[in-house]
Amino acid sequence: MEDVSRRKFMKLSGAATLAALAFPAGILAGCGSPQTQSSNKESDKKEFVIGVIGAMTGASAQLGNNAKYGTTIAVEEINAKGGINGVPIRLVIRDDEADPTKSLSLARELVTKEKIDAFIGPTNTTCAKAIQPYLNQNKIIHLNGGCTGAALINEKEFPYSFRTHINDRDQAIFMVKRAVNKGRQKIAMVHDTSALGSGAKADMEAAFKQMGKQPAVDCSYNVGDVDMLPVARKIKDAQCDSALFFTLGVDGAQISKALEKLDYLPPKIELHGYTSVGQPAYRDLAGSAANGTLVNTPTKCTYKENEPLPARQAALVKAFEDKFGAKVTNEIIFATAVSFYDCAYIIKEGVEKNKSYEADKIKGAIESITNYDGANSNYKFGPDKHDGNDPSQLSVGLVTKYTKGMFQLVE
Repeated sequence: MEDVSRRKFMKLSGAATLAALAFPAGILAGCGSPQTQSSNKESDKKEFVIGVIGAMTGASAQLGNNAKYGTTIAVEEINAKGGINGVPIRLVIRDDEADPTKSLSLARELVTKEKIDAFIGPTNTTCAKAIQPYLNQNKIIHLNGGCTGAALINEKEFPYSFRTHINDRDQAIFMVKRAVNKGRQKIAMVHDTSALGSGAKADMEAAFKQMGKQPAVDCSYNVGDVDMLPVARKIKDAQCDSALFFTLGVDGAQISKALEKLDYLPPKIELHGYTSVGQPAYRDLAGSAANGTLVNTPTKCTYKENEPLPARQAALVKAFEDKFGAKVTNEIIFATAVSFYDCAYIIKEGVEKNKSYEADKIKGAIESITNYDGANSNYKFGPDKHDGNDPSQLSVGLVTKYTKGMFQLVE
């Protein structure tokens, strides 16, 4: 359990700042949670509570730590500058261990006991599917910084959910178009059989159809499979010159190692992974088999060979390392961590645009954001566009060429 408290805010910003920036008396608060909507006055609001759920232990811990680190740094920065309209943010972080049942239980706790005003997370698509209906039924403003399943954002079904991270559909379009435009003739689709993988398969198939092409082979596997030789053989037997990996880092590493056993790695084939292939687990487990692998990454979170890191991202690297230790930026996907960082600032923007804590007003304010300069990407939202990111923000990086969690720009 982690909690960035009001006491810390008072130390950072001072009681005088809090008093000076308080709202006029008599305005009713609409804090999202039905337990607090009718009772709180905005002038009486003592804190703005943001809940975060992610997988911070277990096989998906690297995903959850992206959320933990990114939101923590953002909230500390915001509180140091006076909070949200002079009200401190209290950050409540919970670990769901990538378990959808536990994720829903924790979401209920955050709404009913912690009285959250907004929510960031979770970090696994299956967990997001479990909790999104509950959050939206309770009018909780929800920012998704890491789950990439395209179906998670549906403005009619989930009107209070928004996303900063590039989604799978857009990544699939980006990857397929790139492979076809590069002249790849035999392209393999590689994905697991989970909800994430099945969605990715459909997204890739749709992208191929748009391009008037078909994949050479469809390679699926079960999450956690250790023996990936059948997948590797399928790729090699089809003589593929490109393989598009929609895999988690661990699974992608096992496939790359299997391809290494078959002597079928770059430059014989181009391996191009979606953002999760950028997980440190891929590099660590694949070892030499990771050489030459490409990965989707936001352009803002890349660096050019022999040039310093971009100034804004370098400052965030320092903030992460000062707070969590010198090695932390090589243990996370920096781009995903700052996607979660951006979530907190977009919530702040939504509250302050209309100077209201009412969920519908925050929702409308976020929908009116048309050019937000985030650390991960530039975001554009709208009433019919709750996915703030798009393929124009993507570049291709080299997995094994990275500094402080950012990838060297390839193209």
